[in-house]
Amino acid sequence: FSTYQACRDFIRENCLALRSLDEIARRCRIDEAYLCRLFRRFDDQSPYQYLMRLKMTAAAQRLHTPDARVKEVAYEFGFRDAFHFSRAFKKVFGISPDAFRKLR
Repeated sequence: FSTYQACRDFIRENCLALRSLDEIARRCRIDEAYLCRLFRRFDDQSPYQYLMRLKMTAAAQRLHTPDARVKEVAYEFGFRDAFHFSRAFKKVFGISPDAFRKLR
């Protein structure tokens, strides 16, 4: 459990810089498969899903600023493609980033 906690804390503290499951596992100094097993045992989401939820929550806060554009926020949070960002955002929140901006 302590390894799981340490990995979860690491992801939370570095979510904006992390890009992949492989990177998380390497930086936590454990195997990808073991990391996934830890999350399966102690959480209801995969480590990648946890990372994406954290990133999308931060992106949602950024989208609330009046000058925020979806494309700029996508690049700011490490997405090379605004369409990929939009799909990931909609998967987490159930609404597109543009529609989310209009709700504020």
